[in-house]
Amino acid sequence: MKKHYLILLLTIHFTFLQMNSQVTATKVQNNYAEVPHQEQVYVHTNSRLVFVGEYLYYTIYCLKENTGQLSDVSKIAYLKLVNENKEVVLNQKIKLTNGIGDSNFFIPSSVPSGNYKLVAYTQWMLNNGRNYFYDLDVTVINPYTSNQTVFREKNTTDLVESSSTGASSSLKRKQPLRLELDKTSYTKRAAISMKIASNTLEGLGNYSISVRKVDELESKDRNTSFDFQKGYPQKRKIEKLILPELRGELIQGVLGNMATSTVENTPIGVSFPGEDYLFKIAVTDRDGRFYINVDEDYDVGEMYLQVLSQTDTIPDVTVFTEEALDFSHLDFSRFILDRGMESAIKERSIHNQIENAYYSSKPDTILIGKPNDRFYGPGSTKYLLDDYTRFPSIKETFVEVVEHVWLQKNKNGKNEFHVRPIAPYVESGKLPLVFVDGILILDHERVLGLSANQIKSINISRDQHFYGTTTFQGVVDITTFNGDYYKNYYTENLEVQKLFKPNEDKNYYRQSYEGPLKEKYERLPDFRYQLLWYPNYKLDHKEQRIEFYSSDITGEFEISFEGFTEKGVPVSLHKRFEVN
Repeated sequence: MKKHYLILLLTIHFTFLQMNSQVTATKVQNNYAEVPHQEQVYVHTNSRLVFVGEYLYYTIYCLKENTGQLSDVSKIAYLKLVNENKEVVLNQKIKLTNGIGDSNFFIPSSVPSGNYKLVAYTQWMLNNGRNYFYDLDVTVINPYTSNQTVFREKNTTDLVESSSTGASSSLKRKQPLRLELDKTSYTKRAAISMKIASNTLEGLGNYSISVRKVDELESKDRNTSFDFQKGYPQKRKIEKLILPELRGELIQGVLGNMATSTVENTPIGVSFPGEDYLFKIAVTDRDGRFYINVDEDYDVGEMYLQVLSQTDTIPDVTVFTEEALDFSHLDFSRFILDRGMESAIKERSIHNQIENAYYSSKPDTILIGKPNDRFYGPGSTKYLLDDYTRFPSIKETFVEVVEHVWLQKNKNGKNEFHVRPIAPYVESGKLPLVFVDGILILDHERVLGLSANQIKSINISRDQHFYGTTTFQGVVDITTFNGDYYKNYYTENLEVQKLFKPNEDKNYYRQSYEGPLKEKYERLPDFRYQLLWYPNYKLDHKEQRIEFYSSDITGEFEISFEGFTEKGVPVSLHKRFEVN
């Protein structure tokens, strides 16, 4: 009786879930309702004025629109630096972890002086309109070129006036946190201790911290977590539903020009080769569209696609990695250059060149991604060929060393690999998946052309693998010593697509002069304008301390502390101190 009752409850539960999803999909399709789980992003940058040769650091917060809390919908965010011609100059994609991501733009010398916009969004946000994104004015100064006419605008009626609403609104609000310094003035290369304190637990949350020299060239208008929503345009009706990137990158494509009457249920093998390679199989829908979800790290900048079904012609594969944006509404602020700024620009340019010359002594660290597990699982046998007698050919190696794998000619007279299934399963005649350095090899005879001395290891999986309507009996995974077989691999059935790869995670360098480090760095110049960049600071106690060091640059510095509490309350704190 209890069993029947449980089944009834489960049936009712899933029926309601299905009805709810159908109603939501219908409303979205007919423009009767907005997409659920609306998102907005806020970007905290270390500066709004940057020289070429410098880094523009940023932290992006992806938030639930209704609560301000971090969103768990999108796992990818996009950031672009756009010039006044509405052209994308720099383009980045970053991963979001629990709604937060961070990275930086290095401004190369090829970027001219000008007024720019930093544009940020998630794909899910674009359902509100192709112009529904966060934008922030950024000024780029290239002092190594004589062309500065963009900053010599005479017609002041065209200028966009900067407002101070960001600064004033943050001062008026009661904040759940406070910043405290042990002093108000410091000497060069001195330790600075900052305390972040909260009277209650309401201030616990996620923040980003920038400590930077106050720039007399920069606009006094702040972009704060209080006011970021004001810049968003009015929402539009949904024209075509844009899917969210729920599980990482969502790569979309379409398959066409097939000889068969339909492209539905066509399997496409997708290889991301290399040492920690990825392999995925996408299956087309009735319109030939396919989707590839990638939540793992990968090293290469290209992916290799192959249609796994038998076709008479080479398929035409088109891959889309980004949605188009509408920049027509962007209104750029104006930076005016005058002769009084000459000495400050010259001094900063010299300091930047010196800092870049010594960058190798104090670099940021790129974090190594988590190694990817092989898609065929742990139940495999690995043969390190140096542990065995080496044979001159691949065929002899498989005969003499590798068990449960053999070569057999097909009806066309070509050799094919076969893998024996684990008992009690019987041989089905299905072919295995064969890889060399992570790239799928459909013509197995290509493997026989390799020298056995090139092979480092062979992994064998005897399990069956199911992808849509396609079944593979086992996996033959070959690794060469160089690990780059895919670089020179070509076949008519192979489509190579450039990838828009997310930025790698970084640990940002923090200068210290504590103990023996004082002597180590004594002879090195320290012209840091940016004393601290802490992009993902988690406040999980009522009181925490952070220590950093001043540089050889004197003047007024400011701490910019931005972010959101766990309940979605914005926090914007600013504090200044002197270095003499």
